[in-house]
Amino acid sequence: MKRCNVGVERMAVKQGPTARSCILSCGGQRTMRTCMAGCPRLEPGELQPEDFEGAAFAFLSAYCLYVPGLLERAIELARGAGASVALELASFEVVRAFSQTIKSLLESGAVDVAFCNEDEAMELAGGTPEQGLDYMAQHCRRLAVVTLGEKGCLVKETGAEDVIAMPACAGVKAVDTTGAGDLFAAAFLYGLLNGMDLRRCGEIGCMAGGAVVQTLGAEMGRDQWSWLHQRMHGELAGAVVRDSAAAVQQELLACYALIEKQGRGVVYYGSARLKQDSPHWERAVHLGRDVANLLGCTTWSGGGPGMMEAATQGALLAGKRVAGIRIQREAGTTVLTASYLPTGSQVHCRYLSSRKVALVDSGVRMKESDRTAYIFLPGGLGTLDEFFEILTLVQLRKLGTKFPVPIILVDYDGFYAGLLQFMKACDDHGTVGAPELRDLIVAHDNVGVLDVLRQYYKLDGEEGVKRSSPSKVYRASAFLQLGGSEERAEAAGL
Repeated sequence: MKRCNVGVERMAVKQGPTARSCILSCGGQRTMRTCMAGCPRLEPGELQPEDFEGAAFAFLSAYCLYVPGLLERAIELARGAGASVALELASFEVVRAFSQTIKSLLESGAVDVAFCNEDEAMELAGGTPEQGLDYMAQHCRRLAVVTLGEKGCLVKETGAEDVIAMPACAGVKAVDTTGAGDLFAAAFLYGLLNGMDLRRCGEIGCMAGGAVVQTLGAEMGRDQWSWLHQRMHGELAGAVVRDSAAAVQQELLACYALIEKQGRGVVYYGSARLKQDSPHWERAVHLGRDVANLLGCTTWSGGGPGMMEAATQGALLAGKRVAGIRIQREAGTTVLTASYLPTGSQVHCRYLSSRKVALVDSGVRMKESDRTAYIFLPGGLGTLDEFFEILTLVQLRKLGTKFPVPIILVDYDGFYAGLLQFMKACDDHGTVGAPELRDLIVAHDNVGVLDVLRQYYKLDGEEGVKRSSPSKVYRASAFLQLGGSEERAEAAGL
């Protein structure tokens, strides 16, 4: 699951033997018998409200009914967290054994979306699959779905008269149907979460089910993912199905989900090599704390050691939200370092491109009231790479065109003096236009950074915000236009 960027932070692990299952698969069909004797089980009291925090859907299986009270507890907590409830009916034998309980749950209005196959629908309604669909749609809050194997699926929205019938994918040679229902439901919910209409949700559900039945077991290999992407993305599939492209896509989706969950804010860049014995460490801790208190937004970083950790630790001292987009290896390290970030506040990226895009997105202002910034602490090649990338995005009007974002270069002890002279030389040779650097502001200390943010977001009059003493700050554009003089640039004001 980690390899596929599935978050496992909330997964409970118990010691003990697993359940055992005997599966007979022949001609694309399979039957199975499972023995759960002696294996650990999840008990209702072990579920906690935080397990459902931030979830859009809680996907629950009727197999939970074998543990008394577990399904009811999960529904209660999901509802309390504001999540919708999707219930799949597991098997016709589960429906037969717990028919009255399942009907009571559906009729109570506790379920938003119900999934079942045709055998389960017939068992539930005591009639045809269509009758089972009608019964579930009548009582679900949102819709019901019945899968029909090689005949596709039926979808009916609650309160609607019409049934949407979607055919199965043509040309599929079924090897083993294990996992078909789960993959169908996953793809269908993916469609719902991405705002697709019900016909498209049913279509990609059939695609996903059609992909997994082409292999033994419930895990799709590269060929099956390629087959699925070919049908989902058409002409774009040639690029999507490459291993690296597909992995980058998955990583970006995980990053975007974290950004939406944690909220955008101030993004810190800086060296992973500068540790607690560096004179810059304590300054960065204090800066992270004070900026978090001033703006009240999320503190973002690459989640690595050094300056990233120092700024994040400062925000944690302030009791504010933090998050990180991590990479497998930082400069000066040989392995992924231990995390200081809270559970559920980080994404691990294998590809640098995913991480870079996500960190930029973490600081984008989506509306006038957003308070974000890109803050560059002392750093090396990686920091400069990110620095020039952000300046290039601004230059090309790909960033900050509607709501500009301050880009602050923290010049502790003249650390970036050489960089500023290099940029002045670029301006002298005509390879950089000074006006393009208007959003880049140089501050020599923490006081200057805080003053910049106060002025940028007009926070002087806000309650609880104290005015700092004057500090040397100036726009890089003025520095270039005024002959590389810090004094004249500072006098020009922000």
